[in-house]
Amino acid sequence: MHRLNCERYPCHFPDQDCTFCFCPFYPCFEPRTGGRFEDEIWSCERCTVIHREDVAEMVMDSLMQGEALDDIWKKVAKLL
Repeated sequence: MHRLNCERYPCHFPDQDCTFCFCPFYPCFEPRTGGRFEDEIWSCERCTVIHREDVAEMVMDSLMQGEALDDIWKKVAKLL
């Protein structure tokens, strides 16, 4: 799902899933996502993980089932 009228679209890549405009895992400190430190601040600029349709759907389903963020992140990390 994406909002074509969003002033930031696409913030990562065309046709991204925008279910999560802001990542629920920030800051993950996981360099495999493409994230990195810039001036001592974690930057997600190169991360596209939460905007993948399969990941966004899995995260939303897990949240709706009441799973803890730490447990959901473990599932996401396996996909990296």
